[in-house]
Amino acid sequence: MRGDALTARVSATFGGGTGAAARAVVAGVWLVHGLYNKLLGGSPRHLAIVQAVPGLHGAAGARVLAAVGVCEVAIAVWVIAGVAPRLCAAAQSAALLSMNVVELTFARPLLLWPAGLIPVNLLFLSLAWLAALTPTRSGWRARLRRHPIPIRAHFRECITLTYAVPSHVLRPLLPPGLELDSSGEYGFVAVALVQTESLRPAGLPRLCGRDFFLAGYRVFTTFRAPDGRTLRGLRILRSDADRPLMVAGGNLLTHYNYYRCDAHIEADADRLDVQVRTADGRGDLELTANVSDATLPAASPFASVRDARRYAGPLPYTFDYEAETHSIIAIEARRVNWKPAPIAVDVRRIAFFDQPTFRGRTPVLAAAFRVTDVDYRWARGVRYPLRAIERERAS
Repeated sequence: MRGDALTARVSATFGGGTGAAARAVVAGVWLVHGLYNKLLGGSPRHLAIVQAVPGLHGAAGARVLAAVGVCEVAIAVWVIAGVAPRLCAAAQSAALLSMNVVELTFARPLLLWPAGLIPVNLLFLSLAWLAALTPTRSGWRARLRRHPIPIRAHFRECITLTYAVPSHVLRPLLPPGLELDSSGEYGFVAVALVQTESLRPAGLPRLCGRDFFLAGYRVFTTFRAPDGRTLRGLRILRSDADRPLMVAGGNLLTHYNYYRCDAHIEADADRLDVQVRTADGRGDLELTANVSDATLPAASPFASVRDARRYAGPLPYTFDYEAETHSIIAIEARRVNWKPAPIAVDVRRIAFFDQPTFRGRTPVLAAAFRVTDVDYRWARGVRYPLRAIERERAS
């Protein structure tokens, strides 16, 4: 209650406009330092400061500088998002003051104004706390979750399981504006298991990227764009990743519903074992893939491998629904070397289908595919207001 009272008092004193301006300034400072000065090398002095720390000379210092830059960009995104603002301000305070202590201890000659470093940064942190204690508008969060940054990554290994589910079971899972991409009586859910390398904002070098494991659960859908085109894509229901930073960043920048998982993978020449464990148990999975086999499952509704490839995982688009503006967010993807090969899998556990939505319905494994060494790029999200589309089609 004390925290709420303090927030109300700050809001009444300074107003929402001041808080928004403070957030913009604070985020801008972190972004300039993280992206320009560190990741893009705009200020060589920053590298020299890091390399002055014992044990961080040479390449080790460059790697640490890149990691710090990524963290500072993440802080900028966090500030704009307005999620857990007090925790965000506390994290900024701990990070900035810790860096100041290190700088004053090991790199004082490299600092522009050593005597003013702490006072200036205390003033900056005062602004950060002002931003944190002034309520944010939900519009910022909505805009931020539109996949605002183009992303690149490399898929070292990707296994996709395609499950056939009666169409009437899947349709309630779709938001307004999307239609189920079905074949006969079935719609399809893809379960993608991806060993991802060097995921990063497009334009940054691979050194700035992060490696992680991803398990994603998606429904195949279509969206009719305002120009009349029918776009095929995926509506993501759940994502599990084994890196906390990926979970936090994914939930800040997308509607993909990220959860933390632990993944264990063992591979040899023709076999791949995957185990995934999640805190809520709903993403638990265990399977063995025979990567040398090339047949469809016996119960598959697909007549041929060629038919099955239409539902072999990532499609040209991924769709989000933005409830705040009743809009569809379409994220276009481009991939290189996407050549899915059918494989046989022994799925011993897939907890996702234990949830009430699928109760009484056993999804049928329709196909399993494997791809390796794929370069992938996602564009910025594009918003399509559904009310405007609905009015135009009604006229």
